[in-house]
Amino acid sequence: MKNKKQIILSTLAVGFLVGGGYLFLDSNKIETSRAYDQAFHKPAKSDKQTIKKVDVPGDVVESFDSTKELNESAEVIAEVEIDESESFQYENVVFTLSNAKVKQVYKGHVDPENVIKILETGGYKDGTEYTFEGNEVFETGEKAYVYLEKYEGPVAEDAYVIKGVYQGKFIEEEGKLQSPNGVAEGLQIESESQLGLE
Repeated sequence: MKNKKQIILSTLAVGFLVGGGYLFLDSNKIETSRAYDQAFHKPAKSDKQTIKKVDVPGDVVESFDSTKELNESAEVIAEVEIDESESFQYENVVFTLSNAKVKQVYKGHVDPENVIKILETGGYKDGTEYTFEGNEVFETGEKAYVYLEKYEGPVAEDAYVIKGVYQGKFIEEEGKLQSPNGVAEGLQIESESQLGLE
């Protein structure tokens, strides 16, 4: 029963990542590449001022209305700092894989100071930044509180994905937390204390 549930959830997650990602790209402009045979691009912050930005609206498979729901659903909850963030293309979809140093763990079996991989749909490719609902992927040096689950699929090995695609990602900026775009009122967070983590 547990394996059947994992297969269904994995299929839904991969379906969303690939299906949603197809919306990001014009297949006539970008060639298909194979997993692990990818060209990486590390964007500088200044790139954002000069590149084209493509934002795609859409629905998410799993939606959350509160931090309590995120807390219950996530396999791992942690405070992280992004060491490196690289975008690549897989089957006409741009993804970003970030190496995140774990600063503190609130839930799950991850040790502090370990580095984990976080996979997101979107990123940078050929001078264009791809976002989903206005939510940018991680950049090198960013700090965040993340609600994660283990990723199962062909795009990356031994990686996590953010719960609700972007809903479980709260970037720390100048001492305040930034909520993702398009989240419910219960996820509009400005401080760590509002997350209810202990």
